Amino acid sequence: MKKLNITKQSLQEAKELFEFKELNNSITKGQGNKAGALGEVLVRQHFADAIHQNTFDYDLIINNKKIDVKTKRFTSKFTPNKNWTLNIPNYNTKQKCDYYCFVGMSDDYKIAYLYGFIKKSDFYNIAKFNKKGQLDPKGNGKWKFRADCYNISISELKEYI
Repeated sequence: MKKLNITKQSLQEAKELFEFKELNNSITKGQGNKAGALGEVLVRQHFADAIHQNTFDYDLIINNKKIDVKTKRFTSKFTPNKNWTLNIPNYNTKQKCDYYCFVGMSDDYKIAYLYGFIKKSDFYNIAKFNKKGQLDPKGNGKWKFRADCYNISISELKEYI
């Protein structure tokens, strides 16, 4: 897990690149768009050879691989750990990317972490499926899945592609 630097420049670039509006099938009704945009910008800034694409299927090209960046917010009073659950909603499985890159973003936008990468095919081979409304078995007994989704832990990711 690598800490990413959030700067005023990063925030400004995210605002310029993306409209912060509600996307189709948004689980958070658009609240995650800023974090998602900023996650893409931070990963592109972290990898010198990254090329921003922003297509439906993938966001970046790194080392000639198509990468879709998935950003999940967390409460700023916590520090992420390797057992945290990461997910991809069931309606979002058809993207034509080579890898998923997962980023964690604090809800106060002061800190972000590059959790890691996983090959798309590997993700679906190891992910556990959970239904909307089910309790996260790795959670605190309070967090319920907001949509049908495939889930893995941060510990199942690789640091680089």
